[in-house]
Amino acid sequence: MSLKQVDAVPGADEMPLVSVVVPSYNHAKHISKAIDSVLGQSFSNFELLISDDCSPDNSWEVISSFTDPRIRTFRQERNLGPVGNLVFLIQQARGRYVALLNSDDAWYPSKLSKQVAILDAQPELGACFTWADLVDGTGQEISGPEAIWNDVFRQPNRTQGEWLKHFFLKGNCICHPSMLARKEVFETLGYYNPGLRQLPDFDMWIRLVKQFPIHVIQENLVAHLRDGNNTSAVSPENSARNLTELVEIFATFFESLPDHVFIDGFSEYFRLKGVPLTPARLEAEKFFLLLDSAFVQASGKAAALSLFIKRCADPEFERVLRDEYMFSVFDFYRITGQTGFGHFLMAAHHAAAPAPASVGGTLASPSGQSRVIYFLKRVVRRLRRELQRISA
Repeated sequence: MSLKQVDAVPGADEMPLVSVVVPSYNHAKHISKAIDSVLGQSFSNFELLISDDCSPDNSWEVISSFTDPRIRTFRQERNLGPVGNLVFLIQQARGRYVALLNSDDAWYPSKLSKQVAILDAQPELGACFTWADLVDGTGQEISGPEAIWNDVFRQPNRTQGEWLKHFFLKGNCICHPSMLARKEVFETLGYYNPGLRQLPDFDMWIRLVKQFPIHVIQENLVAHLRDGNNTSAVSPENSARNLTELVEIFATFFESLPDHVFIDGFSEYFRLKGVPLTPARLEAEKFFLLLDSAFVQASGKAAALSLFIKRCADPEFERVLRDEYMFSVFDFYRITGQTGFGHFLMAAHHAAAPAPASVGGTLASPSGQSRVIYFLKRVVRRLRRELQRISA
């Protein structure tokens, strides 16, 4: 554990009910408000864990100015990254429940009390979330393109299968800093994946609702900052990472999913109706869902191709696809020749390769240049479509 300082907490032998974790990085102008919003909760049986991840501004000085005995502070000696810092904090948590607050967000006073009441009363729930107000850097409700997220986060309650269907067809719709989860959820599912920069929360929600029901309090109890500098802000780099991370998320979307949850969420989209749902048929339905229906089609299709390659050695899976879905390995070959990462890789390879010295080299000939231009245009068109879909 690489830390410069760990503050002891008076009464540390008394286990708090809630552990509030605040990963801090470069938010000196916002973090005081975030901390105050936790200390001002009407519910008081909590510990507040704050870890500063080598902030270049004076975040640590602001954090250190608070003296409430419920606060435990950590100063990292090396940068862990946003997900690594969050995982570190969850691992330190002693409470039965874990709540996340970003260092540039804030809670309204009754948030924890209302969520704790829900989880105490419904032990089957894995987590409780809330609606949120989206605010700018001055604390005012946002307007303009970012305002669409106001509606995105205002979700009804659903069954586990219905949540998965929404995630698959529409994408993420849960406000991360509204989370209050049972600590055992992380012990069961594992922690956030540090390999995901843009979508670690989305990946976690998918894993969560596969195994646990959740509840959303339909009341704005979080002030969530959207100022164009967030991890989720639209930029070419963030959008490219989104597409890449979605391939990995879709590749495992249906793994470790109980059959009854899958059927509850997706049976209306099954290609075969009125037949017994054997394991091979369920796998086939998952393949076709990924191939045709994921909310970002390019990423879903790439995951579908990966699933087919992993499963096609199973004779029953191959037989069911061929005889019942009229889809053979030759149909798969046709798809891989027309779509998938092969075209992106081919274009990237040609674009990155130096021009050969011989006139017969790819970039040295008009025909070779035309092929490169053709592939690059296809890549640009596809990326534009996916960026428009993500931003919509």
